[in-house]
Amino acid sequence: MKYLTLLSGVVAAALSLPALQAYPSHHSNHGHHGPIAPKVMLITMFAPEQGVWLEPLKLVNNVTVPGLSPLFPHASCDKNYDVCLITTGEAEINAAVSVTSLAFSPLFDLKKTYFMIAGIAGINPDVATIGGVTFGRFAVQLELEYEIDAREMPSNFSTGYWGLGADAPGQYPVNIYGTEAINLAHGLKLNDSDVAAAYRKKFSSPANKYPSIVACDTGSSNAYWSGKLLGDSFTNYTKLLTKGKGVYCATAQEDNATLEALVRATSAGLVDFSRIVLMRSASDFDRPPPGETVLFNLVYAEQGAFEISLENLYIAGSPFVKDVVKNWHEYEHGVKPSNYIGNIFGTLGGKMDF
Repeated sequence: MKYLTLLSGVVAAALSLPALQAYPSHHSNHGHHGPIAPKVMLITMFAPEQGVWLEPLKLVNNVTVPGLSPLFPHASCDKNYDVCLITTGEAEINAAVSVTSLAFSPLFDLKKTYFMIAGIAGINPDVATIGGVTFGRFAVQLELEYEIDAREMPSNFSTGYWGLGADAPGQYPVNIYGTEAINLAHGLKLNDSDVAAAYRKKFSSPANKYPSIVACDTGSSNAYWSGKLLGDSFTNYTKLLTKGKGVYCATAQEDNATLEALVRATSAGLVDFSRIVLMRSASDFDRPPPGETVLFNLVYAEQGAFEISLENLYIAGSPFVKDVVKNWHEYEHGVKPSNYIGNIFGTLGGKMDF
């Protein structure tokens, strides 16, 4: 069980990516006499993330699951149904509906299944770099804040975002909707590209270093954003919500929606929230380097990390997947977490340590 480390749980995606067609279906019926009980369920968000797993893991058996995205209507499994994968579709609404549909489907028994959320994200250059892979302890929902245009905010405000129910930035929010996450960490050699290596040299350390695996925290927002001021705002908000324990680095759309669906499924006795790994690889920086505009960074910059971020998802994630299958006798009964897991409501019990 050397690849799994359980951590706690409670901001925005930075690169707009083209929609691609789903991988072709090979089989529509699983042929099981009873629900499928995979050892690992991979959760990806769109076709390029899906594609890095299907062929290497031989996920050729497709099971149609009512309620999944019409673009990705199948769960794809290996021949023994030990490892399966779903693709939720992008953005929070797709993630929430797809994961809920999977968790409550009578086609699956997921009570002992390990979930790995495996997707690309923007990255905070103050913490990590493009091509790197992050494993999140916390997932903070950035979008559930008050927002006013920064050009119209009060002169004593540091940002146009602040917590719901609070009077100003820096105050803990009064209204909390609930968020969560878990972490995995192990050292591996990741892929790089010449373009990415050249682009990261525009930044100072640690962003100019070779990509590595980093334990830091993720966030969710349907808005694609860019810029140091927003990044600093979300960094501060992450620290605020986690009482200084959270380190904002990866910025994506879906994680909090996926995790909240899994919290509710755990509450219903259908999954085990202590068996979740949240992994995001860095496809782009969430802010520009010195001398480059925020607009150019968000829309036009060629950072050269899209392909390697996809490749590094498999490099960083596949050892865990394979270890669970190979050593199921060690994993089957789970790992009792020594820290708080779940959402900010305490839905799953335990004492919050943040």
